[in-house]
Order: sequence, then C-alpha cells, then structure tokens
Amino acid sequence: MKIPIEKPVLVTSALPYVNGECHIGHLRTYVPADIYVRMLRKMGYDAIFISGSDTHGTPIVLSAEAQGITPEEVVEKYHEHFKRIFKELNVDFDYYGQTDSESNHRRTEEIVKKLIEKGYVYKKGTKQAFCNTCGRFLPDRYVEGECPYCGAMARGDECDQGCGKHLEPGEIIEPKCKICGSEADFKEQEQFFFKLASFANFLVSYLDKLGGTRNAKNYAKEWARKELMDWCITRNLEWGVKFPGRADLVVYVWVDAPIGYISFTEELMNDKEWRKYWTENQATIVHFIGTD
Repeated sequence: MKIPIEKPVLVTSALPYVNGECHIGHLRTYVPADIYVRMLRKMGYDAIFISGSDTHGTPIVLSAEAQGITPEEVVEKYHEHFKRIFKELNVDFDYYGQTDSESNHRRTEEIVKKLIEKGYVYKKGTKQAFCNTCGRFLPDRYVEGECPYCGAMARGDECDQGCGKHLEPGEIIEPKCKICGSEADFKEQEQFFFKLASFANFLVSYLDKLGGTRNAKNYAKEWARKELMDWCITRNLEWGVKFPGRADLVVYVWVDAPIGYISFTEELMNDKEWRKYWTENQATIVHFIGTD
C-alpha cells in the first residue's frame, strides 16, 4: 500500500483481551507493528502508534468469578501485565489505553445513540439461555452446547471447535450453564440489533479499495455477500458500557472494543487534533491484527 508522505499515519494494533497473560502468539501482531512504525519514522513520516486493553465481555466476568474478585480487578491485573511485557519487548506505543475508560464509555454511547437516531438499530424479542439453578441469563461464554450448523461443541457466541460460525443468542442447541453445569432453558428477552445486512454492498465496495492480499479481501467479500446478517449488539450483563436507556443491558464487547481506537487517539491528543485522523480524511490508518 502506497502512503502519501504528506499525510500523517495512524498505526493501530489489535487490542489484547485482558483475561489472562501475554503469550508468544501475541508477538505476531505487536512486534511487526512496532517495526513498521519505526520504518515509517525513518522514512520521514509523521506516525503515531496506539493500542490498548480490551476489557469487557463474558470471559473477564467468568475469570473474575473464578478468582473471587471483581472484573475491575481482573482488568487492572492484566492491563498492567501487558504494559510491562510490551515495555520489556521494547514495543513502544505512543499511547496504550483500555476500553473501560470514561472517554470510551462516552464515545461508545454517543455512537450507539447516533445509530439509533439514524434508524440503524431496532429491538427484537430473542430466545436467551437461562439457568434456573443460578437464576441468571447466560450470554456468550456463560453457556455451551451443540452448534446448530455442524454439531460440534460450541460456546454461546461462536462455534470455536467446529465450523467457526458466529452464533446469535438462542441458536445453540442443548445449552448448559458454564457456571454450574445444569441444563439451561430458553426465555424470551428483548435485545437490540444493528442493521448490518443493509451495509453489505457498501462493505464490498470498501473492501475493493483496501490494500492487502487478494485472498484476504476475497474471503471478506464472500462473507459480506452471502453471510452478513443483522447483529445483536446488546447483552444481559452488568459489566460493560450501558446501552442507552436500558440499565439491564450493556453494549456487546465487539461494539465498544473497536471504538476504543478512536477513544485512545482522543485521549492522546486534544479535542481538535484527534479528529484529523478519524473524521476528516487527513490521515492514513493502518491496522495490524492477528490471524486465526
């Protein structure tokens, strides 16, 4: 990808999920990104390098419950761990934040409210796994069962042992509570969905403009054309960014986490400077992400 030298460059790397320690697989994202930023600066580019800890979602809540501590304590423990490891590896971020910050809560709520105002979010009754023994709803990794697509053992949000498909709430077969092992029931629950399928043509067109390998782009384009569905963006959890107007729901972690890139840039800079990277097409943005 050719980058005009007159434009500043914002380089991001995938947000490490802070429910456990850093492992060698993380290096494939952060070390190459750091090398790339150093190269840009050697060539005279104005480059900044940001990342941060991904702090919401069920795995962190499960980890906290298993350790008998709060989600905040889990986040603090592993956020500091990753910062220390990156320093020891000489991975030099200009800013390393975390998604439970006040600014990321505010920015996420603003974006979600705007999507609601524009008519891109709607509410819908869904079947949610519920454990009668624990007396709680079981979002995402709180529940395990059979994948409805391939029959493999799956988590509530993903068939991670089989076909790899994303699972929406209520799709999993023969659900069992991850906490106590009891068989779970399904209860009707109101959730909110983003009209993702409406953006299929836009995403295919956008992918055509991106750099990267042909295989990666074709894979994403095929997925956008054939499998893009409206997306449930709320969860029955206490830990996370509150969904506007609903104290019983939080925004799904895969919504607030990528917004973190914007929030971290804002935290690094003043109110005006960050906008040139994200809202005014004055900068080149390069994302480094891991592969599965």
